[in-house]
Amino acid sequence: MRKILLFALMLSGLITSAQTSIPGGTCKAQFKHAVNDKVMTLVAATAINFYDKSEGLVKEWYWDFGDGNTSREQNPMYIFNHPETSPTTKLSPYRKISLTVLTSDNCKSYCSEIINIVDGTTYIAPACKAGFKYYQNAYDSIAGTVSFQFTNLSEGESLTYLWQFDNGKTSTEKEPKITFDLSQKERKVCLMVSGTNSCTDTFCDAVYISEPKVPIGDPVQCYTGFGYKVNLTVKTLVPALVLDFYSKASPEAVEWKWDFGDGTSSVEANPMHIFNMPLANNPAADPNPFRKVCLTVKTKTGCIASYCEIIDIYKTNPPVEPVTKCHAWFKYYRPTDVITIPEVIPYKLIDASEGKVVKRLWQFEDGKTSTEAEPLVSFDFQKPTQKVCLTIFTTDNCESTWCEVIYITTPKADTVYSDKQAGYSMRYKSSFPIQMSSCAGTAMAQVYLKDSLIKADHYVWSTGTEGQEVKGLCPTQSYSVKAKTPDGTIVSGTFIFNSDGTVSEVPINWYITGDHDSWQIQYDLTNKNYTVEWRLCDGTIVKSDSIPLNSINCGSNQSNLILKDASGNVIYTENISLKTLATFLDPVKTTASVKLFPNPVSDALNIQYSGKQLQEMQVEICDITGKRILIHKLSNIESGQQISLNVNALRKGMYLCKMISDNRVVAIEKFTK
Repeated sequence: MRKILLFALMLSGLITSAQTSIPGGTCKAQFKHAVNDKVMTLVAATAINFYDKSEGLVKEWYWDFGDGNTSREQNPMYIFNHPETSPTTKLSPYRKISLTVLTSDNCKSYCSEIINIVDGTTYIAPACKAGFKYYQNAYDSIAGTVSFQFTNLSEGESLTYLWQFDNGKTSTEKEPKITFDLSQKERKVCLMVSGTNSCTDTFCDAVYISEPKVPIGDPVQCYTGFGYKVNLTVKTLVPALVLDFYSKASPEAVEWKWDFGDGTSSVEANPMHIFNMPLANNPAADPNPFRKVCLTVKTKTGCIASYCEIIDIYKTNPPVEPVTKCHAWFKYYRPTDVITIPEVIPYKLIDASEGKVVKRLWQFEDGKTSTEAEPLVSFDFQKPTQKVCLTIFTTDNCESTWCEVIYITTPKADTVYSDKQAGYSMRYKSSFPIQMSSCAGTAMAQVYLKDSLIKADHYVWSTGTEGQEVKGLCPTQSYSVKAKTPDGTIVSGTFIFNSDGTVSEVPINWYITGDHDSWQIQYDLTNKNYTVEWRLCDGTIVKSDSIPLNSINCGSNQSNLILKDASGNVIYTENISLKTLATFLDPVKTTASVKLFPNPVSDALNIQYSGKQLQEMQVEICDITGKRILIHKLSNIESGQQISLNVNALRKGMYLCKMISDNRVVAIEKFTK
């Protein structure tokens, strides 16, 4: 009813369309719209007339209808097909309509509006909305108190705030700090905001107290960054900025993935990239001069790290090539020979800058500073991250600053162990802003034991995000998350993020079984008509109910799990790699392996096994489709033992050799006859 009333008021002219406008010079882009009821369509659709109301002597118009289609008419009529829906997918009915105009005096202006293409109404954002997050920033076990810092996420104009805490205290600050006693593990906090036009909104949430835990072991850490310089030797046909990028990583990187912020990428270590400039007098040109360039590396230790930087492609294009004299850079690690109380975690920082440094300044989030080359600092375990900046000054008057976020209590993991989920399941709360068309989705994972919510920890997402919540989800993409329950079970889940903010769980769940030297991947299917295939490191596709982790964990971008329906159609794929796995055990020590020789073979195939002692083992020879041709059972297999099989009866072709123990595939290798 509210939408119908708003639409009627808009048609009568009592309410004007709220538009975002970027004026320039003597022109101003603006437009109105109305539903055209006279146009009949064969499918569900809405025809909308658009009317240019721009100021200035406009000579060119450029309309963007938010679905990939455009128009250069002054007053176009456009037909929006209604989004198709299904029980699992509901697409957003909102589209962002934009108009860019160019006048005879070369003034360019831009405006946009979000429209519901089903009924033609304009999206109206709420006048005010309350919201907050928090983190625990102090824990005093002697005084029996704990403190929280609140981050205000409220939206609206001219807001006032009223915080109410369940210990009877209140606050009118925007982002207060509150101290509780330790008598309760859970506290309730409410925030009420008031804004213009008598708008009010209230948001309440539970606040949980975390006791200090001393991290076990030193997590595998890695760091990365990059630099760049202008390349003046490359000539382009159109105006462009050419940059030579060079990567940095510690430890040494073995894989690189660059995202240049313009839809292109590279896997080179030191790529050259061309940023095209918008052509003059082109109203369709992107007015944004900034490009977000990101580098993700995988180091030789298997650790993954990312770094992003915003580049202004206009200001970065100087008349002469800049000369880099110095570059600030530092490393850090957590020392094991320093003894502290549980609430404090020590870190050693090491200046690794380029150039002859004569002066340095370390800056920390708590306001403290240091001028040492290798300072030893202590961080509060309650704050999961700490931002550290190093500024250096060299003998040739060069100054450079480098900032890094250090993860204090949530180490990144690069190996995995999991058992069957034993009644546990992962459920999700998700959303997607209706006015957005990019990767702006959010999701929160929760672990349930049957129908009871369980307080789990160590949430790790396939995007690299750590914590229950993840942002930046893209519609139609799949995501995975794992968490650890209080009894040590690792619970996992995978879903496809829909454009309406809902999620569709993938009809397969894989898990890791075995011990340190023989990890296996197995799976559960929700539909028994589906079949699973695995892509080995050499590209071979095999069918098996389990697979050794080291057989598919190759570090490539290819999908190594392939799910097919009864007709053989691929309905889901996933790249299972170290980046997608959450772990809380020690790194891999030894891995079972098999060596086949000679290969190709004519009469006798020799199999040499390496790994822990096995009480029993079954050797299976299969063709490339997975059909078993030969089975041989053995007992009391020692590491280094050599087995000989007579394969003289096999036809010429390609075969797979599987070694199975305790109903798990210990190793799988390919050979030819």
